[in-house]
Amino acid sequence: MSTPLIHCTYFDRMLPALSDAPVPGDLGERILTTISALGWNAWVRSERIFIAQFDIDPTMAQYERRRMAAIQMFFFGPPEGPRMVSCVKYKRILPGLAKPPFPGELGTKIYETVSARGWALWPEQERILINHYSMSLVDPQSQGVLLKAMDDFFFGEGAATPEGWTPQAAAPSKGGPRK
Repeated sequence: MSTPLIHCTYFDRMLPALSDAPVPGDLGERILTTISALGWNAWVRSERIFIAQFDIDPTMAQYERRRMAAIQMFFFGPPEGPRMVSCVKYKRILPGLAKPPFPGELGTKIYETVSARGWALWPEQERILINHYSMSLVDPQSQGVLLKAMDDFFFGEGAATPEGWTPQAAAPSKGGPRK
């Protein structure tokens, strides 16, 4: 029985496939479907040279994690980093959200122009609005007010606090001082 052929991305040609994933997990499956047996042997030779040249101890606790990272780099280059956006809130390039925060035009606009760090500012502003106006999140009118406020928070004049709102520290306290 002949060995099946695959298109080896390492050598960019059809070559005999590996019979099993050479390492566990997603990386092993990716190698099995994209790297030939000849390509894997190229890694094995390189790994032996690397271990011998740099006197690496394969019994070290971090060895396997470093080995997997080296295999990833050898065959596929560095793993993809976070998606970067020009954040409207911080006025600089920062890692973006992994996915739109909710469906619709505003969710897409936030996904494309607000960083994950910028998005993290919204829950506090939302809490202030909900508490100040005693909103119910199931009320469609309250939802509309929050969406408008979110749009203004990210794309309007800024994060102005609601009219008449005072921070807790400045609000008069109830009761006397603690003893």
